[in-house]
Amino acid sequence: MDFTLFDRLFIRPFYARNAGTLLVVMLLAFGFMRPADHEALITATLGSPLLLGLVGLGWALYGLKTGAFVSAQLTAPENRFLQAFRLRPRAHRLLVWAWVQAGLLLPVLGYAGWMLARAAHYRQWYAGVVLVAYVLGLLGVGTLAADYRLHHPAAGRWRLPVLRLQLPYLLFFPAHWLRHEPLSLVLTKAFSGLLLVGVCRIYPTDDYDERLLLLGLLLAVLGHGQVGGQLSQFEQRYLLMLPNLPFSRWQRLLRYTALYGLLWLPEALLLGWNCPTAVPRSYVCWLWLTGWVWLLVLHGLAYGRPPNPERWLARVFGAFVVGLVLIMYGMPVGVWLALGTGLAALLNAPARRT
Repeated sequence: MDFTLFDRLFIRPFYARNAGTLLVVMLLAFGFMRPADHEALITATLGSPLLLGLVGLGWALYGLKTGAFVSAQLTAPENRFLQAFRLRPRAHRLLVWAWVQAGLLLPVLGYAGWMLARAAHYRQWYAGVVLVAYVLGLLGVGTLAADYRLHHPAAGRWRLPVLRLQLPYLLFFPAHWLRHEPLSLVLTKAFSGLLLVGVCRIYPTDDYDERLLLLGLLLAVLGHGQVGGQLSQFEQRYLLMLPNLPFSRWQRLLRYTALYGLLWLPEALLLGWNCPTAVPRSYVCWLWLTGWVWLLVLHGLAYGRPPNPERWLARVFGAFVVGLVLIMYGMPVGVWLALGTGLAALLNAPARRT
């Protein structure tokens, strides 16, 4: 009975809440990468301690995300009845938590199993032992951390140090995001940045054209799909007077445009630094501007609406399919920029309700 209850309280809600992000990762990993590319990537990772460490870092960040979710669920007011679970024997508690962690780490376990099979095939025993030990370590740390949180529900959550600075308006939300949801910020920007860098690095290795860069941009923008909802929740909680301030609808649009330009700035630096030699710099600039306006489109779709993971997942999947088809048929970046600009103005220009 404990397994069924914990599945409904931890495993299913986690995948429902993060379905969009996981879908984008799956589409990136298995949507346009060929099986030969995956085999080459795994082979290179098994033979390189640096690449193996980077994979471990990514898995550790994912483990931190699952741990933060378990902690939030345990401290939620509606789940206070779980404190009675402390009365169960320790061995039983650890078994249940290990089962929960295995369910939450299922994507990591699946990919680690694939890598372990390749390690056995190529007789990379050292890499195989490291993989097994690391995955067991993730499971063990997550299990013990969950049981510790169960016994210490009022323990303070880790946060970044508070900086006593007078921030301008544009930095209100980025500072809040960095302080209160640092893992979300790191995962979002790391996914977007590494994706764009990887696409730029893959571009010269085969007979690709500029559609590959557009496809990478599409996935990077979809990876920011939750930012509009987070910004909306931040303003509704901390900036209640904002809708009543004497700003015209175009002034509000300009403020959001500047904010998303600031959030999208790291991608400009990465694209400029890793620009393929065969691609003009001007095209990379148009590419970055296109991503900027489409972030505003996502903002207009998500702002002021209560989050619905299933509906958001359907929208992300539909947007990816439509965008993929249009990119494959050669829709140029200029058309994407013009279309995004029009939709951003249409979705964000109307005045907010007071």
